[in-house]
Amino acid sequence: MSTTSSQKLIRCVIVTPEQTVLDTKAAGVVLPLDDGSRGIAAGHAPFIGRLGAGEVKLLGVAGGNGGETTIRTFIAGGFTEVGNNEVTVITQQASDSGSIDPVEAKVELERLLAQKAVGDEQINALLSAESTARAKLRAAQKPKK
Repeated sequence: MSTTSSQKLIRCVIVTPEQTVLDTKAAGVVLPLDDGSRGIAAGHAPFIGRLGAGEVKLLGVAGGNGGETTIRTFIAGGFTEVGNNEVTVITQQASDSGSIDPVEAKVELERLLAQKAVGDEQINALLSAESTARAKLRAAQKPKK
């Protein structure tokens, strides 16, 4: 994806209750919505969506050496608002996907799979935690670019 002066960029902001994790512009953003992923580019129609656990990918971010790069940030669900060439992601947890240790992610998933839950609330909480752990492991196992 080549960024030219005529190509419009979209601003992406990722925030947690503690901090702004990311605030940059990219040619495109891929969001892990609760019901599947969705690509966003400049001029996209406004919407509000629920996010699932997974990676927010920023494509075509201008790099320091004049090249372009992709930024991958793991989020543990949340909400997004898209409008006016801006994507805002609000989440409880966000981290650089490249910093996730695949061994730790696998251990966390195995620990959750070994747990037992009784009652609807506990079962739903455990299923949600397992789903997040699986998404984290997938993010950790992707090749670093």
